[in-house]
Amino acid sequence: MSDLLNRDTRRAAARTARVGTGPSPDQSRMLAAVAFKTSGLVVVIATTVVLLTLVSVNSDLTGTLGAIAGSWFAVHLVPLSIGGTTLGVAPLLPTVIIGWAVARTVHRAVDADTELKMVRWVFVASLAGPLAVTAIALAVAKDASSVIGLSSPNALVAFSWVAGVHAAASGTGLILARWDSLVLHRNLPEWVRALVAPFVRALSVLVAGGAAVVLLALLASWATAGSLVESGRDVVGMLGLTALSVLYLPNVLIGALAVATGCTAGFGDASVSLFSTTGGPLPPLPILAVLPEGPAQTIWVVMLVVPIGAGLLLGRDCAIRSADIQVAVSSVWVVAAATGVLAALFGYAAGGNLGTFGTVEVTVWSFGLLTFAWLAVVGSVSAAIVVWRRAEPEPEHDEHAPAVVPAADVAIEATPAAESTDDPDVEDVVEAEVVDEPTAEPVEKPAAETAVDADSDEPLDAEIVAPPGEQDEASSSAEDGPAR
Repeated sequence: MSDLLNRDTRRAAARTARVGTGPSPDQSRMLAAVAFKTSGLVVVIATTVVLLTLVSVNSDLTGTLGAIAGSWFAVHLVPLSIGGTTLGVAPLLPTVIIGWAVARTVHRAVDADTELKMVRWVFVASLAGPLAVTAIALAVAKDASSVIGLSSPNALVAFSWVAGVHAAASGTGLILARWDSLVLHRNLPEWVRALVAPFVRALSVLVAGGAAVVLLALLASWATAGSLVESGRDVVGMLGLTALSVLYLPNVLIGALAVATGCTAGFGDASVSLFSTTGGPLPPLPILAVLPEGPAQTIWVVMLVVPIGAGLLLGRDCAIRSADIQVAVSSVWVVAAATGVLAALFGYAAGGNLGTFGTVEVTVWSFGLLTFAWLAVVGSVSAAIVVWRRAEPEPEHDEHAPAVVPAADVAIEATPAAESTDDPDVEDVVEAEVVDEPTAEPVEKPAAETAVDADSDEPLDAEIVAPPGEQDEASSSAEDGPAR
């Protein structure tokens, strides 16, 4: 009987332990929000845009679900096939916004005190929701392929792109939220933690430089951009072209940055680099007005200021954080390598096939290698100069400053002594202090001298001050006076 009771107790304890390992109701709601908040918002926005577009062109709502599924794939950079034409160049701006939203949601779901098990659940939930929506979108696209010209993309490619985008965004949010516990408390080397700020600053300089190049090129070809906008004919067409230009702005920025580093950006038959250009057919997209219409100009070499400036700033930041030239240069090369890998990844994501216009791409390996080379070489020189200047000895005049103090003290001490020889009052005061010393023995005087001193108006210490030799002369002169 006791064995049966113990067995029931053990089973109850095991069930309690299994129940305790799962998330609480509040945690379950939070995980559901992490899984479907951003994905649901993307579906709602895609549905709204598709409906507005179809209504604005007086089209029926046939194939609406297929268009929504295609929008989901497009914002996750999944290549699509529409009417037999492959569209692999997806706009990067929606993808960047989705990544920011996912990172923000994950960052709010965890904090520094969250258990590691809960952190894993949050990461899994951030992937499970988008993958579930992708599975539904694949089924919808396959069903709509018989109504519209949209072909269902490859399932493995679709799941890979969606998982990659959300994993990168979720990982970024977790690192930002759990920096202290995941990094600082894991005995990560100090030099690795010190590279975060230089890495972010180098990326910021490169992005700002690419944006400046695009802005200047767009201002220089403003008339061409205006004519391309007017090619939309009506208000809806012009708004659509403008919206597409904004969505493809990060793609153009990456192409401009690739050209600024010395790489070649190609758009089908057309290509642009710092030293040569090749013409070719282009779609009527206003943002493409930044592409030059003539041959390469010598002034384009000024764009090299972007990677050079990023390298100089990177070297200075690494040298400030370490006084050792080897550590500073090694830090520069690590950051340069990470930046080059990131540049190659974004260069690959920004390109793709554009149907009859050909392939839109930057030379990925060249873009990553040139970015690494500029930052590594220029950054190493900058770091070496900063470390060398910080190692210069200080001026020597600071070492002689303490020697002035003893001389001043000597001069100050010598002044009263010099003045005491000429000032009789000072001499009296000094001798009066000698008289008041407790170790001084009283001097016995004759009664006659005491009587004379009593009637005299002069101070008593005047008689004591006089040396014995002068007193004898005074007494002898006094005795000789009456005899004369």
